[in-house]
Amino acid sequence: MYLNVLELLIIFILGLCFGSFANVLIYRIPENKSIIFPGSLCKNCGNPILWYDNIPILSFILLRGKCRYCKTAISIQYPIIELLTALLLILLWVKLNDIILFFGYAVFIFILIIISVIDYRYRIIPDILSIPLIFIGLIFSLINRFLGSNLILRFGNSFLGILCGIIIFYLIGIIGEKFFKKEVLGGGDIKLVGAIGSFLGLNAMLISIFIGSLIGTLFSIILIYGFKKSKWNDYIPYGPFLSLGSIIYLLFFF
Repeated sequence: MYLNVLELLIIFILGLCFGSFANVLIYRIPENKSIIFPGSLCKNCGNPILWYDNIPILSFILLRGKCRYCKTAISIQYPIIELLTALLLILLWVKLNDIILFFGYAVFIFILIIISVIDYRYRIIPDILSIPLIFIGLIFSLINRFLGSNLILRFGNSFLGILCGIIIFYLIGIIGEKFFKKEVLGGGDIKLVGAIGSFLGLNAMLISIFIGSLIGTLFSIILIYGFKKSKWNDYIPYGPFLSLGSIIYLLFFF
């Protein structure tokens, strides 16, 4: 019991640190800034954020959500992403309880979180995230027992997940563009599905897309008819829903 609590505490702290780094990537990648230099700065006054003001969750609470120097409000996104990442990694550890599989799928979830927020905020899915994720998943498949009983089946399942995901979404994009007379799926969505297929395999990828599409449709209906804030022909980023469907399937159905 004590060991289990200690394990969960370690995973929680690890998740907070991953979440803190995710916030850095979410901010810097779309603006083509280095993820290493300079260190963290206040976006308003430009003062460097000291290490003790950069502790996940805790610093936000102690600073009451404001910059130490200029008192500008710190975005609530920072603690939310940190806490979300920590909670998802705890659920992942409880699901797998396997150190190798845990770290492989932790990378998957980590990058999906970054992609989701960037796509929601900037309407893009950077290739620097989605393309490497495809190859990481393909390599990871060699030791991923969820994808098959032997190396050939695992690699084949991952490869088919990539290939079929990209082809299916590419065809959907072409048909949708001809039907709606506008782009319905971007290249980033297509590559993201390929990455999902590489980690989950063919069948799980298809089910994940279905779950994500269902959630996205319900979300659109709520926005359109519940809040009157959207129309059916408005663009809604698809990346967050694809990611959510994949994470739900991974944590609860895989």
